[in-house]
Amino acid sequence: MRGKIDRRAVVVDGLEMVAGEPADFERLDASRRQAGAHAARAARLHAQLRDAQDRLARIRVILSEAGAAECVCERIATVLDDTAGR
Repeated sequence: MRGKIDRRAVVVDGLEMVAGEPADFERLDASRRQAGAHAARAARLHAQLRDAQDRLARIRVILSEAGAAECVCERIATVLDDTAGR
């Protein structure tokens, strides 16, 4: 595959456009799809990070409210296992 796409300016019905070879268009289209897939993956990772931050904040609250001798294992486990609402 070639690296650089040749750009050819053309005028059609008074509008300036860029003409290219079909193979170049296919490469550009494939790149567009890849960029879309990367953006979707980044959005999913961002949502997972937000969920993890929310859980960590809830765990911090549980720990800050607990007494020195109080066992909070079950409450923390509930927060960690809480995937049904997400």
